[in-house]
Amino acid sequence: MKTLYIVKANPMIGREDEFNRWYDEIHLDEVLQISGFKSAQRFIVTEQQMQPSQSHSYLAIYELDDDDLEKTLQNLREASWLTMNNALDFATIDVSVVRALGETKFTSL
Repeated sequence: MKTLYIVKANPMIGREDEFNRWYDEIHLDEVLQISGFKSAQRFIVTEQQMQPSQSHSYLAIYELDDDDLEKTLQNLREASWLTMNNALDFATIDVSVVRALGETKFTSL
């Protein structure tokens, strides 16, 4: 089954460019050096929403090797060498680890 590490985040007010540059040019590549992290992709919330009020404007999704999930998360906790940036609003960050239930279904069209 697929396991994902999902980070919902916001930049500090007025620092969105710095936030995006750090995330795209530094952070994703560093996180992928941590044993157990397989892939990473970022997303931005669009204007078209089912719920108009959104608490976060950015989302990063990392696929994890779930053979030893506890070890992967421990590797992340121990990664004190990660370059962090205070353009990230740490007060609003929201992190979840989720595991797929069943297989991916696709449209039959």
